[in-house]
Amino acid sequence: MADLLSDENVEKSLKGLDGWNYNDVYRQIQKDFSFNSFESATTFVQHVASIASELTHYPEILVKGSNVTITSTTSEVNGITDNDIALAESIEILVTG
Repeated sequence: MADLLSDENVEKSLKGLDGWNYNDVYRQIQKDFSFNSFESATTFVQHVASIASELTHYPEILVKGSNVTITSTTSEVNGITDNDIALAESIEILVTG
């Protein structure tokens, strides 16, 4: 099981990840993505699903029209672990790639 990161370490880890926010009340990280169309948004979701499967760490994904919100936490430790940060980093590589 992955170790829980302190609030300070989560904030440090997110420094280089543009747009990712940490909610210390719900102990989750989140980012909103906007696309030109619903089709583009769902293609992005398919890529995120592949990344999540590779990492075996699954985020909450909300699709609303051409907007996608990704939320990640590790429920086993009720907070953020390296798995959540790795997922966020991988998604950033996907979108900036």
